This record gives sequence, C-alpha cells and structure tokens, in this order.
Amino acid sequence: MTRMTIRTRPLAALTLTAALALTACGSDSQADEGAGAGGETVSITDAQGRTVEVPADPGVVVTTDWSVARTLSDLGVEVDAVPVSNTALPEDLSEYDGGDIPTVGTVKEPDYEAINELEPDLIIIGSRTGTPEVLAEMEKISPVVLDMSVRFEEPGEQLPMTEERVVQLGSIFGKETEAQALMDDLATQVEEIGTEAADGGETALFVQVSGGTASAYGPGSRFGIVYDAFGYADTGAPVDEEGSHGQEISQEFFTEFNPGVLLVLDRAAAIGSDEAPALEVLNNDLVNTTDAATNDKIHVVDGFSWYIANAAPSSIQQMIDDVRATL
Repeated sequence: MTRMTIRTRPLAALTLTAALALTACGSDSQADEGAGAGGETVSITDAQGRTVEVPADPGVVVTTDWSVARTLSDLGVEVDAVPVSNTALPEDLSEYDGGDIPTVGTVKEPDYEAINELEPDLIIIGSRTGTPEVLAEMEKISPVVLDMSVRFEEPGEQLPMTEERVVQLGSIFGKETEAQALMDDLATQVEEIGTEAADGGETALFVQVSGGTASAYGPGSRFGIVYDAFGYADTGAPVDEEGSHGQEISQEFFTEFNPGVLLVLDRAAAIGSDEAPALEVLNNDLVNTTDAATNDKIHVVDGFSWYIANAAPSSIQQMIDDVRATL
C-alpha cells in the first residue's frame, strides 16, 4: 500500500461533509476585537459545548496542545507559541524544536503570564489543559478561547471526533477542504488496514511500559482503536478498562494470553523520563515465548503520536504505519 505523505501530497477537490459557514460579525461584537480581514468570523462549537465566534485567519495564535499544533502544521499553519516538549519533536514539527518560537508552559500547566505577553487573538487549549478551570483563566487573557480536546467514551468515536476537530481547525484558516481531504485519505487507509488485520485472524495486545512495569489495555480502553478500527482480535484477557492508565500485569500474563502481536508504548521515552527502555523491561523468558516474540511481531509504537498528540492527521498516519508494520 502506498504511504500517504500528509504534508506534500496534492489534495483532491472534495465536498466538505462538515462545512462550517463564515459569518460577518457586527462592529460592536466582542469577537470583532480580534476579527480577521473584513471582520469575518467562523462559528465553532468546542469540546466544552461553547459556540465561539473565532476571527477568520487570526493573527497571533497560541496553543497549549500538541494535537492542535500538529494539526495546524499538517495544514501549513504555524502557530505563535506552543507548550514545552520534554523530548525531541517529530521531524514534521521541527520548526518548534529550535527555540525560535516561544513556549508557554507545559501540556499540563500553562504559563499564563507568557501567554498574556503575546496578546493572542486566539488561544486554543486541549487535552490535559482542556478544563473549565484553564478556560476561565485563558478568558481573562483573550476573549477568543477554544477547547479543541478530542474526548471519547467509546473507541469508535475517536476517529470521527478527530475528524470533526481537524475540519473545525481548518475552517478557521480557510483550509477546511484540505482538512477534510486529509481525514478522508486516512479513513481509507484505516479501513484497508482494519480489513487486512481482521482477515489475518491474529490477536493483539497493547501494552504500556512505565517505571519498569507493564500495563495492558483492552478493546474499550483509550487505545481501543487497535481493535475497533485497526481490526486486530482481542486476546480475551480480562483487562480492567476503567481509567486511562490500563491494568498493571505480570510477566506471566503474556504467556497465559499469548498475543500474536504485541504493540508497546514506551511511556518514559514519550515524556522524556530516564527509565529502562520498554523492550529491555519486556526482554525475559516469559514474554519471549509468546507468538508475538517468536514471529518478530513485538513493535514499539511512536509515543508522541499515540500518547502526546493522538488527534492530528500526522499522528493518525503514524498509528496506521505502526499497525501496518505488524501485518
């Protein structure tokens, strides 16, 4: 299958399935303070259920979320400030890795003073900063704040919700057609991969390694996309799917449920923590007897895409590539 190159491939003219209309805003409107050329705004309903009039193609844009920064980068839009990254960023985000663009706190704790100094026309929060408390503080800085978090209760909601957010972000900068094209292409690839994995009939287990221990994630978990969209069969292991940290498992767990494919997230590497590498933790006599080990189907997934910024086109592409590598 030909791999899509998100940032450079030609974009087909597609009908937008989630079109968002541009509306003129009166001169006495609050949003008019930061409105784009001609005073136009885009109406966005965000993750906190607020409908916000956002200036079309705003001037100074600050984000506290890497999914937002990566989505806009995929669309050819550079933001004016991003959160601090504890590890080297992916190549497609290299413009944010040199220190030339300001950082405004971490993905958990924004630096409100630094954000205020930038006098942003638009602040986009999300994920760990996508809370009512952070929103209230940001609204003291700018009248235009969006929460672009991708929140889902069932794995089947992850890709549709990501598509909605990507198209919304595209609409702000006049790139909704490009945004929809990216997501349509990804949807086609996901369907193809899902069919291939399902036809193969192998079971898979998604494991996160952190602090020298392993935690498993099942079909209804935050990484349930492995089973729901990417087509792998569950091992049948009784994994607790409550919460976001998975269920801590013993090394005997691997031999008992014997996955045909083992997808491994090295959390320490993803967050820049100095801990034993995931494969070193899993390199033992029990894990090495599994079908996954025997058939060379233990694959370390890209931590930035799966854990830090899982709601951007490039991240979905990387997830596809990680799953494809195990087929």
